[in-house]
Amino acid sequence: KQWYQRRVRGDMVAGDYGVGLYFTQNPVRAMQYSEPGLLLQCEVGIGMAESVLKMDQNRNRPPVGYDSVLTGDRNVDHVGIYSHQRHNELQYLIFDSTQAIPIYLVYFNI
Repeated sequence: KQWYQRRVRGDMVAGDYGVGLYFTQNPVRAMQYSEPGLLLQCEVGIGMAESVLKMDQNRNRPPVGYDSVLTGDRNVDHVGIYSHQRHNELQYLIFDSTQAIPIYLVYFNI
């Protein structure tokens, strides 16, 4: 657990919806951001999740009264450089690494 917490603190990423840790139930989507041949399955405590549509790359904490952010799964158009792509992807964004517990490290070949 100590290794995970040390490593994860350095893994916060600046994504479309803020700086934090992004999780998805879609393994194909997760593979796009993982080391080749590895996936980390986690239990994620999302608590009260605020559903957001507006991208905000500077977001670094959930809205007041919430523990996480829920994005996607709305089949809406992206605005900006991806304006012609459709987005239908459910993602959770957490800002505190202690909300995620690693369960399995999955090795695979394609």
